[in-house]
Amino acid sequence: MHSRSVIPWLLLVVLALIVYGSLYPFNFKPDAMQGGVLEALRQLSWVRAGRGDRISNVLLYLPLGFCLFLWLETRWHRAPSMVVATLLGTLLSLSIEIAQVYISARVSSLTDVTLNAAGTLLGVTAGLAWGGLTRLMHLPGRAERPLRDPGAVLLLGLWLAWRFAPFVPQFDLVKLKSALRPLFSPQFDPVVVFSFLTFWLVINQAVAAVVSRPRRLEALLLVIATVLVGRLLVANQTFLPGELLALLLLLPMLLVMHRLRPRPRRAVLVFAVIVVLLIDGLAPFDFTPPMGRFDLWPFLGWFEIGLPAAIQLIDWSELFGKLFLYGALLWVIKEWGASIGVAVLALVATVLAIEVLQAWLPDQTASITEPLLALGVGLAFRSLYQRMRPRAFARETIFQRVRNR
Repeated sequence: MHSRSVIPWLLLVVLALIVYGSLYPFNFKPDAMQGGVLEALRQLSWVRAGRGDRISNVLLYLPLGFCLFLWLETRWHRAPSMVVATLLGTLLSLSIEIAQVYISARVSSLTDVTLNAAGTLLGVTAGLAWGGLTRLMHLPGRAERPLRDPGAVLLLGLWLAWRFAPFVPQFDLVKLKSALRPLFSPQFDPVVVFSFLTFWLVINQAVAAVVSRPRRLEALLLVIATVLVGRLLVANQTFLPGELLALLLLLPMLLVMHRLRPRPRRAVLVFAVIVVLLIDGLAPFDFTPPMGRFDLWPFLGWFEIGLPAAIQLIDWSELFGKLFLYGALLWVIKEWGASIGVAVLALVATVLAIEVLQAWLPDQTASITEPLLALGVGLAFRSLYQRMRPRAFARETIFQRVRNR
């Protein structure tokens, strides 16, 4: 990756989160400075940390080591970058532990320093793997101006809207700890891992349709970092162990997908998204006759309880998740070579078929609502591509004139 202009900004964000999470609520003791730094060093001990604190201390410094290594590697050789990044992370941890001596309700510990250093080293290792992936993919150094795909931009917007819902920021230490709590006793559902791996592969393809080739991995890294930071700062959002495992699997999968030709690669994405959609709508596939009710009146539940009450009860995360999933299927079908009209029809037909099959599932109510949502997504994508067509034609005409001179 020849251009890493985003890395210093990610590094600053990580530093801010570490300092904020470690020193919040900044209630320094009145006699804080008595004895100086040497006295603070003497108060550090090897206090034993609980399992949750150990995991938190490692995870908190992992992105620091990752960003530090990628930033230093652009200036120095690989080995010195690894050593210096680990030392800087350890020095930062020691400085924060000393500062915590002066803060009420904080326990300073050399154990935390050791765990933070281990987290930094893990991040450095991840940065080394990321750099190796970049070199294996052989992305060109010359930047070309891509014809930005508006559908890919909309898809990225739906992805971020899903991951940031309910759009309520929460800045406190309790939120940071609650976001990390699912990682203290992680449980990995293969279906969740497969779903998120599919989503991130689609997001990688969407990024490739928006930015120039030399900056694709950098842009993908920025999207990943944005989502992970959002899990820390948005209310009711936590880290998902299955998604983190999917992100680890994403590295080798990107290399595998990069080796495939465009059409087979897009066919794999179409198949994977359809599988995720089927699992989401029909799992656990326990079909039982007779056929149940199928509501032909859209959003019937909303009207039964009243529109104001329905709006308050909307699960925005679930709604945007559906919209993203429908947009992902439509976009990968179009990328596979279908026209936007055929892609819309395929999306609506697939969602309608799933909704009809739900009528044979116990405790499920089939409805026309989901196919109408899919149709709305399809019309939004179709409108974007229709607006782009005259500009794309004009750009292609200019290019042909220049080439013929």
